[in-house]
Amino acid sequence: MHCARCKNYGHLAGDLASLSLDEDDMLVSHDVVSLFTNTPIGECLKVIKERLEKDPEWKDACLLEVEDILELLEFIFSTTYFTFKGQLYRQKFGTAMGSPVSPLVANVCMEH
Repeated sequence: MHCARCKNYGHLAGDLASLSLDEDDMLVSHDVVSLFTNTPIGECLKVIKERLEKDPEWKDACLLEVEDILELLEFIFSTTYFTFKGQLYRQKFGTAMGSPVSPLVANVCMEH
């Protein structure tokens, strides 16, 4: 069974309910700890660049060039600031929790 197209947990549960395993089969689940804050930005930007360069259809929805998109993403991820106990910090690794871009980039990285 290949569940790369599962839409959500409900969809996965439906697929698993009809799954029949042989005696020597094993069902494996991989969990990710702190997905956003452990997302490797440099690796993700490389993957995004490769995907954009291979698929010209995205240009129908966007007027930016690949390098412009990468520059904007790099800016977003290098300017993540937060406060903790009254102190201002800059996040140095990963994507910001709560950012609308973080799930997209984390998903691209996980799929890769």
